[in-house]
Amino acid sequence: MKIGLPLMAAAIVTLVIAWPQLMEKPKGFRLGISKVTIHDTGGQQIVNPRFSSTDSNQRPFNLTADNAFQQKDDPNLVDLAFPKADLTAQSGTWMALSAETGKFNRQSEVLDLKGAVSLFHDSGYELKTTVAQINLAAGTATGDVPISGHGPGGTVKGSGFRVLERGKTMIFTGKSRMVLYPTSKQLNLRRGK
Repeated sequence: MKIGLPLMAAAIVTLVIAWPQLMEKPKGFRLGISKVTIHDTGGQQIVNPRFSSTDSNQRPFNLTADNAFQQKDDPNLVDLAFPKADLTAQSGTWMALSAETGKFNRQSEVLDLKGAVSLFHDSGYELKTTVAQINLAAGTATGDVPISGHGPGGTVKGSGFRVLERGKTMIFTGKSRMVLYPTSKQLNLRRGK
């Protein structure tokens, strides 16, 4: 064991060092074949785009995405992959939204969202739907497909929605159902405290 183990270790080290010398070396280099998907929109493509602006009342809004593709027939229309936007009110409150796909009109500053659309207000309310149209300049959002939401005050379901004044007013259209949770102050009044 005293002699066999060190000899075996020396043989392994020698083999590891000598092995690359024994193999045939390529005379050049080879490139492998990779799967490349070509997305030809005819327009420009931007990776991780960011659009920042303000509305007529100087309230800021930002729009980002994973990819943006300018449409060939209308340079004002941009297709977005996984868009995200946030709007800030003068009071400091903000609203954020995200979706799977979107189409942004740079001229009118309107964002049409499709897929898993989420709207989140900084007061803790979150709404989920599949289609929404956001007017970034006006700070409004609309949708005419089913929507559900929850937050500190309760839960809501509706056939559509309107968000006005950068999230200050939310209107649920069509057949709607809202469950309101009592506040801690209301609970204390009921208990006689």
